[in-house]
Amino acid sequence: DARFLLLGCLALLASSLPTTEGKSSGCRSSQYLCNNNRCIRDSYECDSANDCGDWSDESHCECSSSQFKCENTGRCITAGFKCDGDDNCGDHSDEQNCPTGAGCNEMQYSCDNERCINGDYECDGDNDCGDWSDEKNCVCTSSQFKCENSGRCIPESYKCDGDNDCGDNSDEQICSSSPNCTESQYPCDNGRCITRSDTCDSYNDCGDWSDERHCVCSSSMFKCENSGRCITASYRCDDENDCGDNSDEQNCS
Repeated sequence: DARFLLLGCLALLASSLPTTEGKSSGCRSSQYLCNNNRCIRDSYECDSANDCGDWSDESHCECSSSQFKCENTGRCITAGFKCDGDDNCGDHSDEQNCPTGAGCNEMQYSCDNERCINGDYECDGDNDCGDWSDEKNCVCTSSQFKCENSGRCIPESYKCDGDNDCGDNSDEQICSSSPNCTESQYPCDNGRCITRSDTCDSYNDCGDWSDERHCVCSSSMFKCENSGRCITASYRCDDENDCGDNSDEQNCS
């Protein structure tokens, strides 16, 4: 019968196909079985490369005297990678228990967090170490401002510009209320200078709303209590704190 012949052929074909079980345990004698069921060459085991994709081929290796054994993965890395400022292991175990300055040569700067950076990067105004320690004890030039907490140097022009360039806001403290603004500019309370035409336009051009504080609001506007800024009258009692002090949402029927 043709039907029985067809069924017999299908059964024979199915028996010849590899099963999932065979794939997970059927690596050749010259292959290594990974934890994720991949098969790789035996020679790839313990070669410090992630050949399996899950590091299982490196997890039970004996490291040589010129290597360091990573804590979580168990893989071996070159001993020179220990305490070099880079997370070569992936679990940061090669960067733990490092004495200050370990791995840094005479051309490098030793960061407080034990990273090594190019010596030329010290006092360049950038956070090369990641903890600002390379900018901590710098002598700022006459055209620079020294930040209070970090000690880093920023351009003098960044002082009192309305931006927290230092990160501790020290460059925005003790700012003159009347900076050297031109006649066509408006002096903000925070020391910034903006174009006079930008005052009383309902926008926070100064960054502290001082350009909107002493404005005369038109009949179609509402004057906020604390900032003195003018907002569209329709914003009053709309359940949105448009003023920032909630004065536009008070005394609503």
